[in-house]
Amino acid sequence: MAKRIELADSGVIFDPEQHTYELNGTYLSGITELLQRQLFPNEYANIPKAILQQAAAYGTSVHQSCEDFDSQWINDGTQEVQDYIELCTTHNLTHEASEYTVTDFTNYASNIDKVFRISDSTFDLADLKTYGKMTPEKLEKARWQLSIYAYLFELQNKKAKARELYILHIRNKQKKDGSFDHISQLIPVKRIPSEICKELLDTDLRGEQFQSPYDLPKEISTQEQHIRELILTKEAVEEELSGIKSQILTEMESRNVKTWITDGGIRLTRKLPTTRTSLNLTLLKEKHPEIDYDQYMRETLVSGSLTIAI
Repeated sequence: MAKRIELADSGVIFDPEQHTYELNGTYLSGITELLQRQLFPNEYANIPKAILQQAAAYGTSVHQSCEDFDSQWINDGTQEVQDYIELCTTHNLTHEASEYTVTDFTNYASNIDKVFRISDSTFDLADLKTYGKMTPEKLEKARWQLSIYAYLFELQNKKAKARELYILHIRNKQKKDGSFDHISQLIPVKRIPSEICKELLDTDLRGEQFQSPYDLPKEISTQEQHIRELILTKEAVEEELSGIKSQILTEMESRNVKTWITDGGIRLTRKLPTTRTSLNLTLLKEKHPEIDYDQYMRETLVSGSLTIAI
């Protein structure tokens, strides 16, 4: 039976007023600041300071209300707390910790908004966002943020596993026309591998600029419109060709011919209807589990490929 893991204390002293992290007399860098330095330097460009302050105050208020519910079962009656409770109930999220501080013990630290226990050794991590709109850039920043949290979480809790990463997108702010901007959703994010997160931290520590492997190279980005035009042209051509082939096949079937050759040398060959027999390996294994199938299996190398969707 697996032993229940209790989350380790980082030993980091967090000052919420100054938003600083201190460990053994040394101040550590927060992850939000790291991401702004390295990957999202223009996140708040051209946004008035007053707007940023209002958004920060609202976000802090929602965070505190949800934390009060988790720690003391205080329900302040706001729509945001009701939505938080409903999301946790709907997705079977069992609260384990709020504002849980994680660190690499030397240079970086940050607070994870929500840690949910899944099993004795498995946890889900979530970040609570109160944005008015979840833009692709904000979603990508949250993905980096949560992925680094997961890396530090597992570093700090050696036998624990961060399973899923979520954004809790909660908002119920009144607009100028009197209506409410009401958002309540749980957004799963795909975790960035820990080795990439570690490379980001190491690069920042060296004072260098990190090059994200997810950034689209400029030479590819400049071809976007041309690629789009080629795909649309290909689809149109294939649709037209499919119609022509259908007409030719119908005519050949009506005349009962198998081959035509055009004046220009194009060979038109009609394939007759047939049946295909294949082995239902899943069913065979189910009916005869005593057979060692590995000795009959053959591996074939399949080349990698690229899929483009528009």
